[in-house]
This record gives sequence, C-alpha cells and structure tokens, in this order.
Amino acid sequence: MAQKRTPNERRLTKRQVQELISSGARPRPDLSAALEPTSLQQLVYELEGDRYLVVFGEPVASLAGKGDIYAADYFRRFVRWLAKVDEDAKHGRQGSVDHWAHYSALKHRLITNIDTLVAQLRSTMSRTADELDFSYQSLDVVSAYVEGIGVERARQEIYDHLVAYVGEVLRLRIQGHWEVNNADWQPYPYLVGAMHDPTMPINVVWEQLSGLDPVNLRVAAANEVRRKRKPPGLVADAAASVRAAAPKGVLALLQVNAYEVTKRWGDGRPWVVIFKGDVEVAGVPCRGEAAFGRKGDLICATLSREHLFGTRRFAADSTFRYYRGSEDGRLADVKLGADQEIDGLPCLGGTLVWFHPNQRASSLHLASDGDVDGIPCASGKDLLVALRFHPNGRLAAAVLAREHVLIGREFPSGTHISLDGKGGLVSVALRKDWEIDGIPIKAGAEGLKFYDNGRLRELRLARSHLVAGQRYDAGTLLRFDRDGQVIHAQP
Repeated sequence: MAQKRTPNERRLTKRQVQELISSGARPRPDLSAALEPTSLQQLVYELEGDRYLVVFGEPVASLAGKGDIYAADYFRRFVRWLAKVDEDAKHGRQGSVDHWAHYSALKHRLITNIDTLVAQLRSTMSRTADELDFSYQSLDVVSAYVEGIGVERARQEIYDHLVAYVGEVLRLRIQGHWEVNNADWQPYPYLVGAMHDPTMPINVVWEQLSGLDPVNLRVAAANEVRRKRKPPGLVADAAASVRAAAPKGVLALLQVNAYEVTKRWGDGRPWVVIFKGDVEVAGVPCRGEAAFGRKGDLICATLSREHLFGTRRFAADSTFRYYRGSEDGRLADVKLGADQEIDGLPCLGGTLVWFHPNQRASSLHLASDGDVDGIPCASGKDLLVALRFHPNGRLAAAVLAREHVLIGREFPSGTHISLDGKGGLVSVALRKDWEIDGIPIKAGAEGLKFYDNGRLRELRLARSHLVAGQRYDAGTLLRFDRDGQVIHAQP
C-alpha cells in the first residue's frame, strides 16, 4: 500500500495468515474488489478489534499468501483514496488543473471572485476574519474543517473557495498578484511574484484533496513557496541585473537587432525574446514572442506563416512548443491559429492540440461534430468536450454528439465516455438520469463503470430502486462482481 499503517512490525508469514483466517476472520469480497486497481489480487478479511487483514495474491511471488493487518480507519480511507485515484485516471484527471477544472464552478473567473469566495468560506466555517486572517496558522483551521466534512464533500462544495483562500495566503507570502494562464487548453489562475516562479494554489489544494494522509494545507502551502522561490539565476533582467552573455545555437545565427531580450537565464544567455519582425529560426518562420534554451535551441514560438512539422501543416499564428527544444524536433502542443485538419479531423482554431511523445495526437477539440472510431463525438472549445486519444491512436475519451449504442446499450447525447486502448467502454458520466439494464442511473455522478465483458461494475442510483431483490435508496453507490451480483452498497 502507499504508506504502511500496520500494527504488525513485520509482514505476516503465510502460516500466521492462515492461523488468523482459521480463527474466524470474515472474508470481505466487497473490499477485495475495491483493491482490484492495485493488480495484486489481494484478499481482505475483517478481524476483531476493528481491523482488517490484507493477504497478497499471486502476481508477486515473493508476497503471495503473506499479509498485513491495518487499522480500520486507515484502511477505509485507503479504499476511498484508491477508488478516487482509479476514477481520476480513467477520466484524465491525474493533473492538478484537470482535477480542479472538473469540480470548479468558476474556472478562470475565479480571480474576479476572490473576496466573495473567501467571505463564503468564512461563513460556511463560522469563522471570523480574525480567525481566517490569511496566515499560515489559519490554514490549520481550514485543514481541520476539511478533515471534518471529508475530502469528498470538500471537492464537491468548496474546491474554488479553498483555492481562493490558499491563494491569498500564498499571494501575501510572496508579495505577488493573481493572473490567468490562457496559453493552455484549460485556462487557470495562478500567482506571480518577483522572486518566485509561477506559484500554484491549485497544486496545494489538489495535493491535499487527493492525498491519502490527513489534510495539511499549511505544510503544502509552505512547500509550494519553497519550491517556487527563484534561484539566483533564472530571473528577468529587470528584476536583477544579469550580465548579458552572447547567444548560442540557432539564436546566434540571427542579427542581434532582429529581437529584444526580455528575460535571461542565470548565465546571461537569452531566454525569452520578442522578434521585431518576421524571422526564420532553424527554418521555422516565427514572429512575436519566443523562448530559447540555454544552448540557444528554440523552445516555443508563434508561426508567421503556414509551416510543415513532420507530416502536419499548421496555419499562421499557431503557437507551438517542442518537447525538448528544436534539436529534438517533436511537438508537445500547438495552439491553432485557425480551424484546420489534424490527422483528418477538423479542429477548432484557438484551441490546443496536445501530442504524445510518439507524436500521435493526445488531445484536441473538434470544429464540428463528427464520427471518430465509429463514435459520434461532440465539438467545441469547452474542456469537457475535448477528445483524448491513447498513444496507439485509439479514442480514449469523448462526449457523445447524439444518442449512440455502445456494448449493446443506448446512451444519450452529452454522455462523457472513457475507452480503453482497444476501444472497450471503461466508464461513463451521464448528462441526464438514464436507465441501464432497467436500473435508474444518476446524471453527472462518477462511478458508472463496466467490466470488459460488458456487465455493470459500479453505478449510483438516481432514485430508490429494487436491485437483485433488495431496495436501495437514491444516491446509493452499488458495486457488482463480474457475474452481476451486488458486492458492495454505499449510501
């Protein structure tokens, strides 16, 4: 497990495990199923004294049959955490910004609502401005509140509020100000300070709402400040008088009066420049702002005219970024200057196209609804309708443009689907309440999952309903085994 919280000093031997099982340990197949994402085929048994025994399966021969005992509180927390990590991974929410954007009601508009969000947080917590005074110490109070209501509820109800409050604590600490990054496919708020690199309140909150350990915003915020403090070298000329050094690489081939240096690396080499006109850098037509590595290789820039990268042609005003500079030649992402086709798909101008290291498209936004891998996919610039692809080129995630049948079941338009690398349906998020196999499924709820045999694996009920002869209340999370039997119910 991620962090060991076992009362046994050493891992239990096979003999000790069998003795515990023989003495009356109760099998918990529901919890064993919850550990499936670990791929260790673990079996779970409930012991007296509010404890759980976890027995390792065959995948790791050296551990097979051995086990550990966990305190119930920690084990339940781990199971919830594991399910959330698995869910986020399948929906492409492993990163902090993607995770926050999924739950955020305000998105990039957050910075125009800071005061309102802080006031609402104080009211929700029944705390005064003297108690929530933007100090590091006040973050202990906020952390305790989040622990009290649970991270699941905090994600749903106060994610933006936490980002705003933590952000204000960090802003005062670094003597900075709020800005919005509009360069990525999902604009997000961050902090700028003269002596710090871009500082991310979202990182702090995401880390604490997604972690396994108890919430500690104070430590996470302090770590973010330390990590983002600028070293003596990497600063703007205006902030510190770095002695200019001659450019290297492809930049050295340009006339020095063709550009203006706005930032330098610590050794004085040009880092960020603004071209005074249209220029060619290593055969790439560029204009506006560009960035270079210490060795003078081009990192990113804007095209002054149409240009071919490998087999893909991009329009003028497209902003591109390399994986490891122009010497590597592989693109990391391109913000399209106009509507155009990418790998035969019509893509929307002004949106980002991301690429896998193998240069297959990783994510893009369609300019018009269309079929991809036989699935009708919705278009638009909103983050939620972005198409995602596996490194093998197969569709990984999309929003249905119209009603469509998958694994023998009809899903409504607006449904977000996640697929595995072979095209199999993994999970679904419904836009409206819908019936699957006669069971009413709640709209927008995470957890509608399927096994590779097409059977239901997990769902949340839209209303009270009879399932396998037993009635469950609306909102109940149900898990099934591969044969369709209910193995877990969580109100």
